[in-house]
Amino acid sequence: MCGIAGVYGRFPFDSRRSALKKMAGSLAHRGPDGSRIFEDELIGLVHTRLSIIDLSEAGNQPFFNEDRTLALVCNGELYNYQALRKKLLEKGHVFSSDSDSEVILHLYEEHHQHPERMLNELTGMFAFALWDSKKELLFIARDRVGIKPLYYYRKGDSFVFASEVKPITDCSLVNVTPDPTSMYEYFLTGSVPGPNTFFNEVKSLEPGYYAIVRDSRMNITQYWDVPLTDGSKWKKEQDVLVATDELMQQVVSDHLIADVPVGSFLSAGVDSSLITAWAVKASPGIHTFTASFPGEDEDEGTLATATARRLGTTHHSYEVTSGFFDDFEYQFEYIDQPFAITSALSLGSISQLAGMHVKVVLSGDGGDELFGGYYRHKPPVLPDFLRHVPASMHDTVLKIGAKVTGRASLTKVRENLKVHPAQVFFDRMIAVAPEMALSCIAPDVRRNVDEQRYMNRLKQIFDRTAGADILSQTLYADVKTTLVDEMLTKCDRMTMRNGIEGRVPFLDHRVVEHAFSIPSAFKRNGDTGKVPLRKLLAQKLGQELAYREKTGFNSPLGRWLTSDEATRVYARTSLAATDKVPMINGAIAGQLSSELQNADRRTVFAMVCLAAYFRRAASV
Repeated sequence: MCGIAGVYGRFPFDSRRSALKKMAGSLAHRGPDGSRIFEDELIGLVHTRLSIIDLSEAGNQPFFNEDRTLALVCNGELYNYQALRKKLLEKGHVFSSDSDSEVILHLYEEHHQHPERMLNELTGMFAFALWDSKKELLFIARDRVGIKPLYYYRKGDSFVFASEVKPITDCSLVNVTPDPTSMYEYFLTGSVPGPNTFFNEVKSLEPGYYAIVRDSRMNITQYWDVPLTDGSKWKKEQDVLVATDELMQQVVSDHLIADVPVGSFLSAGVDSSLITAWAVKASPGIHTFTASFPGEDEDEGTLATATARRLGTTHHSYEVTSGFFDDFEYQFEYIDQPFAITSALSLGSISQLAGMHVKVVLSGDGGDELFGGYYRHKPPVLPDFLRHVPASMHDTVLKIGAKVTGRASLTKVRENLKVHPAQVFFDRMIAVAPEMALSCIAPDVRRNVDEQRYMNRLKQIFDRTAGADILSQTLYADVKTTLVDEMLTKCDRMTMRNGIEGRVPFLDHRVVEHAFSIPSAFKRNGDTGKVPLRKLLAQKLGQELAYREKTGFNSPLGRWLTSDEATRVYARTSLAATDKVPMINGAIAGQLSSELQNADRRTVFAMVCLAAYFRRAASV
């Protein structure tokens, strides 16, 4: 796990050297174990290292092939590198290290004419850049689900990339301007949805894509997508349970591969409890970590401790009792663009705790998105008589029913079923209403906001899966949007801030492909989601834990704004500081401050995060 960056193009030597040094400094928190810069006539590459596999000097990057015509910087982990390395050695390739990343170089030598073949051989999380000096081309790629980030700036024959946005915007080689629509979408969702960023000129390479950059051309290609099937592979629920259990045991075991200690996050939720249960089988006594809010509804500390005791883990709990923002400045120091997911602060705190004991930690992220665990995955409410009617016949049956009975309620159900599924998804997942999000933008800036951009993106995503059942469509949309923009961004930034590597076994592509092969009827039963995972957890740790009401990895900010003076003081101070934030409606910030105890906590937190973000930017 590391930070990568680079510059491609004919920049003045001194300007490029200075930029590369700045980029290395910006990424130092991602790679506290070392930093290297490589320069050639057209390319400059940066790598900052967090040592996980091959801790020796030989594991430092960039890596080079045998004749040094290829150079590679990579951020991530490859879980099948040992098998790939063995095959490559048998073909005569010579390795200079025991690092997992080095296999990418030699796979490229084998498949440089067909990059998709190379990428599809990789199992893991990664974002990398490979320089081919013979062809004078730069090859960049991002893992299938988007676990590892990769951003870029392109103008003419100039190309700059990095693991985070800040190294690009602050390298002094580019000019960027804030995007008013991204600001609006930030208030709307709590993050900046990809592939856009907070800046017009900087984009993210989407998950499952690679790009070839050569001269002034950039060709972007998709090499993998979430596969949707009709589910006919599975006839019995028990077969699903057995296959899921066996696959996850193998995947979790693979994710424990490291030359440093590995632990696991553990809440009282289904996903992290299962990940830890599978991990314990492969690594008895593994360290586990929980964030606890004693006395609060969101507190899962007691249950997590009980689970840890049953599993025999070495358990650690981080208790937060007052001053919600006490650790905010430290944990959010390296947030590279506006981000306002409150649970990130809790994750940062337990990542800091975990960093005292391990260097790699497993997370349960992805279970909800694959197996239908969120409220937004709840099926539409239908009259009982429609439960056994094929979905394709619902409209006809309701039309006839409304005409025969004269019941307006049937007409209403029919109208609801005609709403585009992207609109239903949007309504269920946004943090605040569009009107509220827009009101946070300064009146003179609103005319530059494209209020339909995010909805249009959602519609395009749903249209890709037209014909699939609604749950499969919604899960596909989740994987393409909220999972990448919120959950994985949170996991990456908070673990990296605290010098540890976060791994997400549920999002191994083998698991994603398996999960999307399972019929929706086996995943969700009415109000109960994640049915296969719950049943597996019930077998391992009992019904009570498996079927308890979902709380998520949350925080009690709303109540603490009412009950804790330190939390209120910090929030008010931050809201007052938004007068220095461009594009913000100061009147809304003032209103939130005056009505703090009753204000929407999500908007308050979004304003607090913005004030901190721009304060850090001004201090650079």
